[in-house]
Amino acid sequence: MSEKKVVSRRVAIALGIICVVLATSLGGIAFSLNSQITSLQKQVNDLKDIIALEKYEIWADHETLSQPARSYAYWTFSASYAGYLTVTVHTSTTDNTYVRVIWSSYGVDYDHSIIVGRSGIAVFPILPCSNIEIRVGNTNLLSGATETVTITYYY
Repeated sequence: MSEKKVVSRRVAIALGIICVVLATSLGGIAFSLNSQITSLQKQVNDLKDIIALEKYEIWADHETLSQPARSYAYWTFSASYAGYLTVTVHTSTTDNTYVRVIWSSYGVDYDHSIIVGRSGIAVFPILPCSNIEIRVGNTNLLSGATETVTITYYY
C-alpha cells in the first residue's frame, strides 16, 4: 500500500509541475498576443489617420531664400501617400511672388502655379511620387526678392 501512495505522490508532483509550466507558458503567450494586438491597433489607427489626411510632415520650416529677378528657388521631395501640400509664404519683398508645384505620377502630369504676393498660402494636390518639385520665385523684371517659406505635406 505504501508503494501505491509513493507512486501517487510522484504522479501528483509531476502533474503539479506540468500545471505550473503550462500556466507560465499560457501567461507568456497571452502577454505576447496582447502585445501583438496593441501593435496592430496602432497600425490601424495610423492608417485611419492617413485615410482622413490627418498626418503631416513639415518639409521646410520658415526657410528664408533669396533669388535674382525672374528666378526661383526650389526643393525636391517624395511622397508615399496621396494628399496635399501647403506652401506658406510668410513674408516676401515683392508682390510678384509665386509658388509652382510640378510632379508626375500614375500617368498624371501636374504643373500648376499660384501667385501669393507678399504673403499667402498656396495649396496643391499630390499623388504618391518620388520627384515633387516645389518652386518659390518672383516675376520681377529688375530686382530680386527674398521670401520666408514653410512647406507642409498632409497625408
